[in-house]
Amino acid sequence: MSTLSSELAASCETLMDLERLHTSGVYNKRPVEIVRGEGALLWDAQGRCYLDCAAGHGVANIGHGRAEIAAALAAQAQRLITCPESVYNDVRARLLERLAQLMPSGLQRFFLCNSGAEAVEGAIKFARLATGRPGIIATLRGFHGRTFGALSATWERSYREPFAPLVPGITHVRYNDLAALERAIDDQTAAVLIELVQGEGGVHVADPAYVRELARLCQERGILLIVDEVQTGCGRTGRFLACEHYELEPDLLCLAKGIAGGLPMGVVALGERVIASGRLTPGTHGSTFGGNPLVCAAALETLDIIEREGLAERAAHLGQHALERLRALQSPLIRQVRGLGLLLGVELRTRVQPYLEALLERGVLALPAGPNVIRLLPPLVISEEQLDQALDCLAEVLLQAGQPGQSVVTEATAESHPAGSAAISGGGSAELGPEVELLYRMVSIPSLSGQERALATWLAEYLPRLGLQTTLDEVGNLIATVPVASEAAQRAPLVLLGHMDTVPGAIPVTLREGRLYGRGAVDAKGPLAAFLAAAARLVGSRHLQRPIVVIGAVEEEAATSRGARAVVERYRPYACIIGEPSSSRAVTLGYKGRLLVDGRVVRPCGHSAGPRQTAAEAAAAFWERVRQHAEEWNREHGGSSPFASLQPVLRGIESDQDGLHEWATLRIGYRLPLACSAQELREELQHWAAEAELELDFSGEEAAFQAPRTTRLVRAFVQAMRAMEIQPAFKVKTGTSDMNVVGPVWGPEIVAYGPGDARLDHTPEEHLAVEEYMEAIAILERVLTSLAQEVAGGEEGVQ
Repeated sequence: MSTLSSELAASCETLMDLERLHTSGVYNKRPVEIVRGEGALLWDAQGRCYLDCAAGHGVANIGHGRAEIAAALAAQAQRLITCPESVYNDVRARLLERLAQLMPSGLQRFFLCNSGAEAVEGAIKFARLATGRPGIIATLRGFHGRTFGALSATWERSYREPFAPLVPGITHVRYNDLAALERAIDDQTAAVLIELVQGEGGVHVADPAYVRELARLCQERGILLIVDEVQTGCGRTGRFLACEHYELEPDLLCLAKGIAGGLPMGVVALGERVIASGRLTPGTHGSTFGGNPLVCAAALETLDIIEREGLAERAAHLGQHALERLRALQSPLIRQVRGLGLLLGVELRTRVQPYLEALLERGVLALPAGPNVIRLLPPLVISEEQLDQALDCLAEVLLQAGQPGQSVVTEATAESHPAGSAAISGGGSAELGPEVELLYRMVSIPSLSGQERALATWLAEYLPRLGLQTTLDEVGNLIATVPVASEAAQRAPLVLLGHMDTVPGAIPVTLREGRLYGRGAVDAKGPLAAFLAAAARLVGSRHLQRPIVVIGAVEEEAATSRGARAVVERYRPYACIIGEPSSSRAVTLGYKGRLLVDGRVVRPCGHSAGPRQTAAEAAAAFWERVRQHAEEWNREHGGSSPFASLQPVLRGIESDQDGLHEWATLRIGYRLPLACSAQELREELQHWAAEAELELDFSGEEAAFQAPRTTRLVRAFVQAMRAMEIQPAFKVKTGTSDMNVVGPVWGPEIVAYGPGDARLDHTPEEHLAVEEYMEAIAILERVLTSLAQEVAGGEEGVQ
């Protein structure tokens, strides 16, 4: 694919799918596509503006879109981009001289590299080399990077444990605890490594008395002091270096993040005791790209901007203003506010992820600092007005959530009430049974499509308390099984296929007036929780003649349907229930199909007054042809039923040009009825596209599926509802679900069922009535009991 075609393929709505398709999977990505920045503002692919209070994890200190950096890069790129440190270079020499002017006394030599982790890695190596000793003492909650040495010095176990065994000789002591540090020092200790403000670890600020005594102790014991200023440097804390607040002169100092205006650069400043050791000789360390002229030019310009615009002083003033505002907030959620300069932390009494999502919905990008601290790390160029806007949004989120009836389940609450509890407006505090607690906690754990691991892991650990056997499969699906006798385990299972993922849009999780509000309460954590609760009620039953398997699938909301595709060949179910909201008193028998069509047209630029059709006009004309075709098809085949109609929707259309070419892109989403052949539709679309000089890509194709009303599964639902004096209803839906993936393979014994009003799907008011949820569990219990006691010959189970 050409470069231009690749750019077009990554337009608006395809950006996330395209990146998700090819990315490594090691990042938790937020559902926003950032494409442009200026100052403290960012814009996504749809043109929505965000206040940046993350600054690329502290990189964009001088803001986004700086013309000075672009000019410096362009000028240097035309002269020389790469030049290793095996020869001398003019730009690098000027940067080294400038750094020497900014450092504390004694730090006059520098090693240049490419990141903060590399800088810490280098500092650890230099400390061991200079002293001839292996021991490094770091602190609890410290974060220093993810390369092996830096990772070994990092405290967070979830970062470390997957890669054990790590570098030996590195120990951790309590932060701000001199006695603990003194006990840890022995004759093998080379250095102490510390952050003066622990950014990733919760925005904890070092006590001045502790730092003073730490420096004295290191001097007395002949130990080197390494200060990690990767996040605190370059003006972030109100001084160019956080060391300046403490009049500290370390032996090694690490810089990165904001040093080069957004480009990758790391710096290790080397003190006199390190150089005097005589052990830093040629060949002991190196970096291929370290100190390249391009990044050095950016760093020189960045240092000029920091000095010229007084950004350190600005950070001190705005940081104090922000601390005063945050400490004045009267929210029961807030445990403590901490910070220095524009490195700010708000510690909550609960997990912060829902509140970060609520901020994102309001156009504010912020960061976590551990599980319960909101970190604000804006560019230092942010205006006071912009900062106040971000603080207003944070206040709104925290104060609203802290109002009566706006419940937040905390860890303390869960411990004091084993069954769980929540505040219910108009009713005070009410005990929740384990089935409502299960739903509450599931909705409280964010799980956007492609980011379901936290929820899946929690369920895998929690559900065995209810008697279910759990595992996670190779794609991340949760598999929960009701234990049965070995003979029953060989028979075809009852499969309840729900999904864990949700669409974007954080909704504070609250329980009021008997309704649970939160993203995913209806689509589709409510149905999945009902599946799990009903299955758990059958644990220990002696009459089960076949296994019951509940699957929490991943990526149902994405075009990939990855979770369902991973299990479709693994099972041959006796019957399958798909977890989607139908209401507790109705059963869904079918879903329309789906086809996504991405069109691109590229043409040479022409004069706007010329007669030739523009690329945008060609794209618009193609859409009009699609729309007219659907109208004609529906007149002949569709009748009056939305389920039987062909429904194309124009999801987006955009155009641009670069002076030589103009291009336009569009995305069309089809809902396909049973009578429409997707293959014939694709062929017709390709024919029209060739005539219009468009290039088409197809994705997300699913065939329509409808089960009959005469199956044993449908009969089981009818009998269960009538036994509860409910008149069952039947539905078909114009959307799609995992039924479209598994139905054609698993056959007619399949329906979709779950509590909730589907009209609330994906809306800001998404909520589920607890009474309906409990009714659905009771119905499912009857259905599963009936079917799990049936035995048929010649069955296949799990392949």
